[in-house]
Amino acid sequence: MKIKRIKGHAVSVPLGTPHCTATSAIEAASGIVVEVETDDGLVGYGTVHGRGAKLVLEILEELNTVVGGMDPLAHEAVWKTIFALTTGTVGNPDWHTRRVLYNPANRAALLTALAGVDIALWDIKGKAAKMPVWRLLGGTRKELFAYVTGGYYEIGHDHMAIVEEVAGYVEQGFKGVKIKVGGYGLPVDIARVKAAREAIGPDTLFMLDANCAYNLEDATAAIRAFEPYRPFWFEEPLHWYDSIRGIGRLAERTHVPIASGESELHSWACRDLVDLGGIRYMMFDATRNGGVTEWLRVAAYSFAKGVQMASHHDPHIHGHLISAVPNGFCVETFPNAERDPLWACLYTHRAELKGGKLHLNDEPGFGFGIDWKAVERYRMK
Repeated sequence: MKIKRIKGHAVSVPLGTPHCTATSAIEAASGIVVEVETDDGLVGYGTVHGRGAKLVLEILEELNTVVGGMDPLAHEAVWKTIFALTTGTVGNPDWHTRRVLYNPANRAALLTALAGVDIALWDIKGKAAKMPVWRLLGGTRKELFAYVTGGYYEIGHDHMAIVEEVAGYVEQGFKGVKIKVGGYGLPVDIARVKAAREAIGPDTLFMLDANCAYNLEDATAAIRAFEPYRPFWFEEPLHWYDSIRGIGRLAERTHVPIASGESELHSWACRDLVDLGGIRYMMFDATRNGGVTEWLRVAAYSFAKGVQMASHHDPHIHGHLISAVPNGFCVETFPNAERDPLWACLYTHRAELKGGKLHLNDEPGFGFGIDWKAVERYRMK
């Protein structure tokens, strides 16, 4: 069996109201479906983030000339071949003819493309073995703890609208809720955190996500102000430039666990985040950088250091991985179609959210199908 064709399909669904984190506005739900076809007819699919979609699609097309003809079951060899493009030198003849791949400015897009290809290869591997990926990896859990991310800032809307929203998630059966902080002054966020905690009750896990909004001193003041409301974790608290050692210093100043890792590009950075950042929940995203192969490396290192894996986005992919590792804790979900319409419309079938849990199925591979009519309807122009 050989890799015959790699193709990407970018989709985007405009949101009625921009959903804002502390540091960015999400105006559309976007993603890329990566399709890998083999010469014996098996087709694997991966879904990855839609940032920089045009460049990612260009790179995926070019990767046909790099890994076309390789064994799709040899995921380590394919991963190594693509990742090697991030360290190319001018002495390599290919450097001059494949500039879109070797250009350091395109590195993030290349790692996203690598993620899509790698996930699709694991889908093929499961289909070839006639096993779901969670079982292929040795997992036994088909039901996983799922929490909801909500509580976004909506410009021009009442900050206290968060109360009805988060209470609704608890009514749906979710035992964990995450909201955004760091976007406005501390008094506004204290009021939101207090109101949200009261709305979800004392027994619901309560996560706070700053999306890299604070410097060290401001993060210290914020988490100390939030501590009375018993946050389960404080996620990505510090600015991008001090997101490892600075987080380590913050971890020494609070009893609230720190979660981070979704913005990291590779396992080496995650290693440093575990060793120097003092985190207790690792959120490396297989659908953003590196794929399943790199996620498993991060999970193994985190396990050895006593750090739990908490997935970021795409539960139909990450659920299989959380199921399979001993330190797999939870999956992040977005059941609100106003925030993630792709979860509702992009798939013919997939893992299901019921009663606050993600329920995996027994279908080979990742157990989801693409609704190609939806792809055509929302295809990026």
